[in-house]
Amino acid sequence: MRDALCLAVVMGGPSAEREVSLNSGTTIVGELAGRYRVKPVQILPDGLWETPLGYVDETLPPNPRSCFTGEGGPIPQAMELLLDEGVEVVFNALHGPMGEDGTVQGFLSTVGIPFTGPDVIPAAVTMDKRLSKLVMRSAGIATPPFFTLRAAELRRGRMDWARVVDRERSTVPFPWVLKPNRLGSSVGVAFLRDRAEAVGGAQDVIDSWPESAWQDDLLVETAVSGRELTCGVLETNGQPRALPPIEIRPRSSTFFDYHAKYTPGATEEICPAPLDARETEAVEETAIKVHRLFECAPLSRTDMFLTPDLQLEVLEVNTLPGMTDTSLIPLSASKAGIPLADLLTALVDHALARDRGGWSPHRTVVPAQEVSN
Repeated sequence: MRDALCLAVVMGGPSAEREVSLNSGTTIVGELAGRYRVKPVQILPDGLWETPLGYVDETLPPNPRSCFTGEGGPIPQAMELLLDEGVEVVFNALHGPMGEDGTVQGFLSTVGIPFTGPDVIPAAVTMDKRLSKLVMRSAGIATPPFFTLRAAELRRGRMDWARVVDRERSTVPFPWVLKPNRLGSSVGVAFLRDRAEAVGGAQDVIDSWPESAWQDDLLVETAVSGRELTCGVLETNGQPRALPPIEIRPRSSTFFDYHAKYTPGATEEICPAPLDARETEAVEETAIKVHRLFECAPLSRTDMFLTPDLQLEVLEVNTLPGMTDTSLIPLSASKAGIPLADLLTALVDHALARDRGGWSPHRTVVPAQEVSN
């Protein structure tokens, strides 16, 4: 192992998705510790970086949670420590602002350390739901009607929600879904059925957002009915391939909220989704189209609804999907015959190939025809 590639897994962060990130990071460390020299790294809620000395199975225990003391230092100090210990690539296990929005990607590009996940511009654009929907709409990809309210407007004082409703409901019909514009994991998401609920409850929804989202804009879109689907796309050799689609059926929640996403058994996740051949092809083609549109290599997951009239409506695209025990991409990859460790290794290979200016990884994860079937 001492001659193996040195990999830092960066997790945590200051966003409301911090706990999800720590769970993803813990999974990734466990899967890759036998293949690389793995160093867990934590970004603390205050933005400081904790970089324990050593590597898992050499001087550090295998569980990242037991590696961390909660004491960190400034980013320049952390980078110096990582480079001094020979870290060659960073596995980005962050979720939410700072980790998914191009911030960390831009920083690592500046200091010259390869990193997994999308490059700077795709990360920044896909993290912004408003921008993503505008791009999809311009490309002819159906997405629910929406409008946004800027953070400065939201925090200036109590909104006149009656006026907002009367201005917007003709183009964005009820029911409404309210969500922070640059946050994931369904944090802060709420449904409002009609004008009365919007006028009486919208402000309470926004006031309940986590503090880390208070500077975020609000996105409001029409709630779509139908079958909720998601489809991953893997691209490590320049050719995006769809993973088996998943149908999502929350058991206790009214929608796929934070509880439904991260509580074992709270949601029925059927993979492959019970679709006919034509529907499956349409879902996979849509996911690949979105992936290509935003240049999401090496991995993306597109969330969409199949409406009762058999139309696909795309909600959003995620370029750093979760890797927890309840996450969707590991499930879909396993159904495609790709063990999670092999999938994560492919993402590391892609990071190194991108840094070299090439796209061909030195490992083959699975034959292309097997992934596309």
